[in-house]
Amino acid sequence: MAKAAERDDESLPQAPAGEGLRERGARNRPRIGLVLGGGGVIGNAYITGVLEGIRRATGWDAVDSELTVGTSAGSVNGGLLAAGVHSEFLFAHLCGELERALPGPGPQPAESTARLARSRDRDWMEKLYPPIDQMPRPLLASPRSVLRGLSRPRETPFEVWLTGLLPEGNRSTRTIGEIIESVWAKGFPKRRFWAVATDLESGRRVPFGRLDAPRTDLSRAVRASCAIPSFFAPVRVKGRRFVDGGIWSVSNLDLVEGEGLDLVVCVNPLSSVDARPAPGLGAHILHRLERAAWGRFARRLVEERRRVEARGTPVLILQPTAADLETIPMNWMDPRPRRQVARRALETTIETLKRPESAKLAGLLAGAAA
Repeated sequence: MAKAAERDDESLPQAPAGEGLRERGARNRPRIGLVLGGGGVIGNAYITGVLEGIRRATGWDAVDSELTVGTSAGSVNGGLLAAGVHSEFLFAHLCGELERALPGPGPQPAESTARLARSRDRDWMEKLYPPIDQMPRPLLASPRSVLRGLSRPRETPFEVWLTGLLPEGNRSTRTIGEIIESVWAKGFPKRRFWAVATDLESGRRVPFGRLDAPRTDLSRAVRASCAIPSFFAPVRVKGRRFVDGGIWSVSNLDLVEGEGLDLVVCVNPLSSVDARPAPGLGAHILHRLERAAWGRFARRLVEERRRVEARGTPVLILQPTAADLETIPMNWMDPRPRRQVARRALETTIETLKRPESAKLAGLLAGAAA
C-alpha cells in the first residue's frame, strides 16, 4: 500500500541549524526564552495576539528571544520570528493591516517582513488544507510506535501510542510550508529556534534546529511539527516520517531546562484555568472531551514547569482566560474567527501583565527590551 507521508524535497540543501547564541547589544540584559505551544489555526492566532500584547505592555519583542521552541501551530509563529518578522508585523498581517503598519514607527521591517506583506493571511487560510495525491494508510500508521507504547508505557506518552494505531491523514502541510518559504526560502536561520516534531517510526521527540536533530530546511521542519495525526499526512525528513510534536507534549516546555535563561515565557493555547461558557446541548459532549484533554495537558505543563524552575529559571505561562474562551471556537481548525481571537488575546495579555503578581516577571521582560 502506498505511504501517505509526503516526500523529501531533495533539491533543498540541508543547511546547518542555527544553534549559536544570538548577538546582544548589552550582555547584562535578561536572557529570555520563548515556548510556543500547539492549537491549530486558532492557537496560532492566539499566540500572535499574546506576543503583540507582550510587546505593547513591556516593550520586549519576541523576535529577540534567546531561544524559541515551537510546537505545531507555535512552530509557525516561531519560524516566522526566527526569520526576522517582528511580533508587531505578525499581528498586523493576521489582522489585514500589515501594509499600513510597515511605514509606521517602531522596528524597521526586515526583508522577510516585506516578503510576508506580498500576501494576505486570508489568502493562505483559504487554501490551508489541500488533499494529498496518495492513498493514506487506513490503519496502524506506525506499528513500531504501538509496540514502543506497549513495551515502555512510562516513557511513551499515550498520544504517541494512539497515533501509531490511527490511520494517516489525507491532507497536506504544503501550504504551511509555503507560508514559511515566503519569508525564508532555504536553510535554517541563525536565530536559535527549535521546531518540535515526533518521529513516527520510533515515537521519539525531535526538536528540529537543535544540533542533535536531522538537518532540514525551516519550512520542512515547521511542516513536520504541524502534521496533526490522522488529519495531515506525515512529513518525510531524511527518509523518516514525522508528525506533530504536540502528541509528545502540547508545549514541550521542558526542552528549555538547563539552557541558562533568566526567564521563559510559555504561551500555551491548549490549557486554561478557566472554563468556557456553558455550551448548548449539542456541544456538551465535545465540551467534556475538551476539558478532559485540557486537564491532561495542564498536568503535563505543570510537571514541565516544575522541571525548568527547579534549575533556577522562572516561567511565565500565558494561556487563555475566560475572556479569551468567549472568542475561541470548539473547532480549533476553523480560521474564520482568527482576527477576533488575536485581538482579544492582545487585550487579555496586557491586562495579565499589569497585575501585581506579574510585576516581577514583566519587569524582566521590560529589562530585556531596554
